[in-house]
Order: sequence, then structure tokens, then C-alpha cells
Amino acid sequence: MPVRTCLDLLNSGALAFTIVWNTGQTSTVSVNATVVGAALVVTFTGVVSSGLFTGSSVVQVVTGPATDVLLCTASLGTVSSVYSLVTLEITSL
Repeated sequence: MPVRTCLDLLNSGALAFTIVWNTGQTSTVSVNATVVGAALVVTFTGVVSSGLFTGSSVVQVVTGPATDVLLCTASLGTVSSVYSLVTLEITSL
């Protein structure tokens, strides 16, 4: 998951990240992020743009508690990390 600042934590938009598999192979994923709700729920949808599984569609959902995130966005503190449940689905076309 890419590092995000308090200023862009709840912003939606395009981004890319690389997955390093346990085989040493990589997949670069290009996605659009959508952020929803009182809990921090970020949904990434897009495609694997290079590496293992190139051309496959991607849906990744990250769900975590919003308590610290709300402090950050209200300018009352910072968030050093958010422990989240991550679900990744890669579907071959």
C-alpha cells in the first residue's frame, strides 16, 4: 500500500503500486482508488500493467478503523499506521 499523507488520505484517484510475490516475481498494478465511510474503506480497481498477471483485472479492498484517521483529517494529530484487512482479487481476462 502506498504511503499517504493526512492531506491526501481520503482523496480518491489514480495510483500505481508494485506487488512482490513470494517467488520474487513482481506485478505492477495501476488502479483508481475510492474511499468510503466512517471506517476507512479504500477500494482499488484496475489492471496489472506489467509483470506477472499482466492484463488481468484487479480489485483490492482495504478496510481499517477510522479513529486515528479522523484525528489526522481534523488536524488533531497524525497517523503513523493503520492496521487493515486487505482483500486482493486478480482475475485473468
